[in-house]
Amino acid sequence: MQDDRISIELRLPGVMVLGVHEHRHWIEVVCQYKAEEVECPRCGRPTWQVHQWHLQRKRDARLWRKPVWLALWKRRFRCRNCRNVFTEPDPNCGARRRTTARLRETVAGWASEATVRAVARVEGVSEGLVERSWVEKHSVVKPPAQPHVFLGLDGFCVRKPGRMWTGMWDLQTGQGVAFIPEERQATVQKMLERHASRQTVKAVATDLSEALRQAVEMALPDALVVADKFHVVALAGRALHEVHGEKRRRGSTARLLHRGVERLSTSERERVAELLTANPDLARAWSLKESLRSIYNRRRRDEAAAALDTWIRDAQVSGLRPFQRAGTTLQKWRQEILNHWQYPITNALVEGKHNRVKTLKRRAYGYRNDRSFLLRLLSLIHTD
Repeated sequence: MQDDRISIELRLPGVMVLGVHEHRHWIEVVCQYKAEEVECPRCGRPTWQVHQWHLQRKRDARLWRKPVWLALWKRRFRCRNCRNVFTEPDPNCGARRRTTARLRETVAGWASEATVRAVARVEGVSEGLVERSWVEKHSVVKPPAQPHVFLGLDGFCVRKPGRMWTGMWDLQTGQGVAFIPEERQATVQKMLERHASRQTVKAVATDLSEALRQAVEMALPDALVVADKFHVVALAGRALHEVHGEKRRRGSTARLLHRGVERLSTSERERVAELLTANPDLARAWSLKESLRSIYNRRRRDEAAAALDTWIRDAQVSGLRPFQRAGTTLQKWRQEILNHWQYPITNALVEGKHNRVKTLKRRAYGYRNDRSFLLRLLSLIHTD
């Protein structure tokens, strides 16, 4: 009768356990591969003649909070046909690997939720093994389950000053498609040509970036460029800020000026009305901001086009230089703004995802290796 003992399966295909020794701080499993014949890699014929035995120690995943070490007896075979001497394959670990694929997969899974250093300390392995395991698991990007139809392009800051990346997202599935460590038109165009199909992509949402617009027009001539609604309205917000020149603090009048009129309470509307009555320039600026927001309430494209043209004329004759510049910008992007009524897509999802990217970057205190950062983006950013 056994006393306080259990037996469990090793679950390594093709491996035969010869003995198990549990020590105070680790577990040792003596094993070997049980195949009697192995195919020669040179001539392809099976052989059974063992030329030499040698012992290899390989690290496996933890069991009962103890590291498991495999004392694997590896065999070197001599082919009876071509006399070639070779070592039997090790599918559970891989060629020249001192860890099992199970351990590397476990470590890579932990690395998706914690830092490399934390995983290395918990698992009792080196930081280099954690990094290599993570790269091994996430190096291969799976093809999309369905062709991309609506895409979102936007840049995000990786390191100040001026270190920008560009991300491309599928707006239907919420999955990241590709990332590049630049914002130049030629580089973004190459990314689109590689990851987006001319036959399936119908529209691409972007901010008011000339480089992104040209890249889409060159790589996807049949797709429409849709100017992101938030960035269009933000132009009027920035122009209004230049007019009043105050910081938006909680409870301040400047904060109320930038809030939508439908979100103001009765007392807040009275405060805004008093301020606008005392300052005619600010009243014109606030009216222009609200009228630009109201354009997106139009249901038909022709109504939106007429309202946009009216707004541009009003901005040009307002005498307010910030709004005159905004009007000039919107005139250049008129067609892309009106494309929103044909394909009502925005970059809201992309902006939210890039906020998560920045959180990921801050959690790691930045990434020196662009490849590791890229793989993190492609594997960790997912839809909740």
